Amino acid sequence: MTAAMPKRSRWWRIGLVALGAAMLLLAVGYVALTRMFPPARLAEMLANEVQAATGRELRIDGGLSFRLLPTIAVVADDVAFGNAAWGSRKDMATVKHAAFEVAVVPLLRGRLHVLSVAVDGADVLLETDERGRPNWLFAGAAQPAAAAASEPGGQAVPPPVNLDRLQLSDSRIAYRIGLTRVTHTVQIKSLSIVNQGEQSVLSAQFEGGQQHWKLDGKTGRHEALMRGQADWPFEVQLAGDGARLTANGSLDVAGTLRASVTARLDKAAALAPLVAGAAALPLPIEASAKLQRTSSTLSADTVQLSIAGQTLSGRATVRTDRAVPQIALDIAADSIDLTRWGIGKAASTAAPAARGPFFADAPLPVVTLPPYPLHANVRIDRLLAAGLPPLSAFKAEVRLEPGRLVVDPLSMGLAGGRLQGRLELGSRSGEPLRVKLRAHADGLSLQALDALGAGGDHVRGGRAELHADLEASGHTPHGLASSASGSVLLSVSDAALLGGAAAIDRNIVVALLRALLPKQEADKALHIECAVINLPLRSGVAQIDRSIALETDKLAVAASGELNLLAQTVALSFRPAVKKGIGLDSANLASLVMLEGPLHDPKIRIDMKGTAREAATIGAAVATAGLTLVGK
Repeated sequence: MTAAMPKRSRWWRIGLVALGAAMLLLAVGYVALTRMFPPARLAEMLANEVQAATGRELRIDGGLSFRLLPTIAVVADDVAFGNAAWGSRKDMATVKHAAFEVAVVPLLRGRLHVLSVAVDGADVLLETDERGRPNWLFAGAAQPAAAAASEPGGQAVPPPVNLDRLQLSDSRIAYRIGLTRVTHTVQIKSLSIVNQGEQSVLSAQFEGGQQHWKLDGKTGRHEALMRGQADWPFEVQLAGDGARLTANGSLDVAGTLRASVTARLDKAAALAPLVAGAAALPLPIEASAKLQRTSSTLSADTVQLSIAGQTLSGRATVRTDRAVPQIALDIAADSIDLTRWGIGKAASTAAPAARGPFFADAPLPVVTLPPYPLHANVRIDRLLAAGLPPLSAFKAEVRLEPGRLVVDPLSMGLAGGRLQGRLELGSRSGEPLRVKLRAHADGLSLQALDALGAGGDHVRGGRAELHADLEASGHTPHGLASSASGSVLLSVSDAALLGGAAAIDRNIVVALLRALLPKQEADKALHIECAVINLPLRSGVAQIDRSIALETDKLAVAASGELNLLAQTVALSFRPAVKKGIGLDSANLASLVMLEGPLHDPKIRIDMKGTAREAATIGAAVATAGLTLVGK
């Protein structure tokens, strides 16, 4: 018992001596290191190594010291790393506190070999310029020959910056895409990059826009990219509440990117910080594409985009080698229902609201056109939109220029016929909206249009043709209408109004026919052989001189007067005339029917006497040969 006590005491003494010796060695080593590498020299070495590796300036504005435990490290405060020359701010990154773990043997040989970095309180800006060049690819890295230099003895010099581990905490990373010129920010809770052989393992947790995100993945080693590795691989997954993104591909030092990307969004809140009005997005949204980025273009091929179960496909290309980026899109779909995306509303069954002015004076929505050129080809086999019959073979070529949007050509199948045209919108800040429209439609089914707008069963057969060539500008719908100039020509042939169309309540056409036709004809189906409406508009006013006319199998009607979109009024006089040889008594016809009043609620007045001038102007041609000599 007594022999064991001295033996145990002896081991304690040996342990204390060893601990004291270790502490003495640490102290001696610390003194030696500080004498051999004073803080000013360490700061200079570190700055030179970073400058050689990246071509960027590294500044240490705060204190610099050694840490011996748990590993030998250089501790720096208030560190700043320079940005690209075109960057939006001077420094790409600033750091409140950083610890650089260094390799001792290279340090004793006069070189700084950084094994790992632990950073606290970093503020990093990742951005691209308008050509898409990123600030995280460094000019100095484009010279792999420097890294291949050899030290005496034939041993290869290790890369200037060789990180086995990078850890970030309590940091802020902002990213700014040059095309959007908008900066978004995320708060880094933790980030770790650990090198394992030829790859790096990435793990991060961060918050952005009140959303929690997790990032995991694997990449090639960063120093391999800096040496100019041709295919630097990456495989990352980003997940948040209701959103997921995966990307697999490769990158090289020249900035060439190839990647397969997939994304899914189930909750709009995930995009709220990035997209205005994200809450209105139709969900779910799924997308996939193959991305390729070169020094001059960014392209997305085999794009598949599904929005609320409706799929679009195509490709997109952005030219980044121009002073202003140019975007080209090619979009196609089999069938799209716009109401499923919240565009347009289904017809309401509620009672109609009180009638007001036909054209409102409320300001038009502000049309903000992007500042960069865009060219898009859109093809949709079947397109459904509220208030329109189904559209088929929809095709549109869209060109977007600063302050100007042109859709030309525009074509689609509509109501059994075909509509073709051209639309141009001009919009600049503070200026009125400018609209130019040229359209031609033929073969339109009146019966199909009636089924859509009036519930059907009022018109049988009938074909319509439309020609329109209009220009207008204004800040309000009334302003557009009152400035409209050009022409509108609508012609209808071979249509039948069933039962006098008596079931169509408050229909001004029916009311006019009731006033114009003999009493015994008003309740029968009316066959319209031809009808023409020709409106020559000048600054919102159409002077009508027998350019509105209608011909049935028994009589012809023509109108003269004025349509005034500025005052929002109409004043038209109609005179019916019986065709010869049909046995219809003209005494049963009204002598003259007047349509007068505001556009939203005109009144019909029967003038049994009429005027000699109006009767002569309208009636003579009708009585001679019908509509063929009436319509201009």
